[in-house]
Amino acid sequence: MQTRNIRINDISLDELNKHIYKFIAKANVEMDGKLEAETMVGQAKIFANDLKINNKFKNMYVYQIQDAFYEGVRDITQTYLKLNIPTFYRWVIKHKKVVDHAEHQVHRCNVNPKQVPYYHEPKNLLK
Repeated sequence: MQTRNIRINDISLDELNKHIYKFIAKANVEMDGKLEAETMVGQAKIFANDLKINNKFKNMYVYQIQDAFYEGVRDITQTYLKLNIPTFYRWVIKHKKVVDHAEHQVHRCNVNPKQVPYYHEPKNLLK
């Protein structure tokens, strides 16, 4: 299984940190490229740790965090955008609401999962 398809709770902090760094670096390039590498490294460590210890994110998948960064950079409703920890939180919280709504549509409203963007079929833990 690819690492990006693993829940935040199931990945090592070091691996998560590597992914978060890539997401920050890509967002930096897509926006204005003003962040220094050292700043991005520090932000990645802090944000990866925050994702690991904050229970509301533990069941999100790594690729969902990547989607949050992708959507966040492209959100034209934001008037002032700076690449920092509060911005990353806003992006992930906003995307988590989208993911939670998708799960609600499938599990409570019986919408076909194939018709619901951002829905992720839960892992089958039994083998």
